[in-house]
Amino acid sequence: MQIRRLDPSDPEAMRAWHTAHTEAHVHGLQHPSPRMLEEVRAELLSSRVGSRTEPFTGYVDGRVVTTGVLELPLLDNLSQARVDVATPPAERRRGHATAMLDHLTRLARSHGRDVLLAEASWPYDAPADGAGTPNADFLTARGFRLSLGDVKRVLRLPVEDTLLDRLAADAAPYHAGYVLRSWLGPVPEDVIDRFGALVGRLITEAPAGEDQDFEPEVFDATRIRDDEKVMAEAGRTKYTTIATAPDGTVVAYSEIGVPAFDPGTVFQWGTLVLPGHRGHRLGMATKVANLRRLQEGEPDRDRVYTWNAEVNRQMIAVNEALGFTPVQRLGEFVRRL
Repeated sequence: MQIRRLDPSDPEAMRAWHTAHTEAHVHGLQHPSPRMLEEVRAELLSSRVGSRTEPFTGYVDGRVVTTGVLELPLLDNLSQARVDVATPPAERRRGHATAMLDHLTRLARSHGRDVLLAEASWPYDAPADGAGTPNADFLTARGFRLSLGDVKRVLRLPVEDTLLDRLAADAAPYHAGYVLRSWLGPVPEDVIDRFGALVGRLITEAPAGEDQDFEPEVFDATRIRDDEKVMAEAGRTKYTTIATAPDGTVVAYSEIGVPAFDPGTVFQWGTLVLPGHRGHRLGMATKVANLRRLQEGEPDRDRVYTWNAEVNRQMIAVNEALGFTPVQRLGEFVRRL
């Protein structure tokens, strides 16, 4: 097998890479939600201040047999690298994925990274640790440990206004004094620094698994605007709702991403309430407000996907109250070099 760095500006090479990558990631799953070609191309062509992404293609006799991606944080968590290896079903058990993973591992080492992070998905009715499923077994056989188990859930749209009204009314008495604010698209200039400080804490405040050791991420105005530019190029629109405390601190937020090239689908992204402000039902309040705006602005969308750590019972309870149901599992894996 020959491994070459992918040139995302080459339409034929990009299309072949994306086809193989998607075939691998949707295989065996009943509820896949792969990223569209246009989204992936925009991300791989970008030059972000917060991270660098290096994509590779494995060829045998001119055909794509595996793909690989190495993602390197540039502003924080500098000991880490994220790796993704995807091999179409017809090309498996021939050593291609192992060779690609070895290639990515060598590159990670050359950049001074000694912690590899990876993810794998499997059906919801399979074992919670993924044992016996191809994606999880591939990683564990190569030195990765399951660190955290997540569950993918889906919410069918539209959600009835009566349910949203009831949930908002039930939560309202608990967050008197807090102010909810929503917007569509870029973060307003007057709140960008406070919002970035909150978003940067998601990685440390969200449940972390064994062997996961994160530091807060840097989301200053420069990085946020840079990410927004890439998001626009990828055809994604973002709905955001925040909650501010009486002193003006941004203490909670929830985001929904809408992909232009994937009709019908919506993604519930980050939701966080700072520890000192929990118990005020701000998670429910921001999610309900955001969902209302989404349904007003995107009436043709019919499903929302989200992921939660299986141990995050509070956020799972919020999602279940909204009507989310489990459909798939995802494991977060760690390997220390």
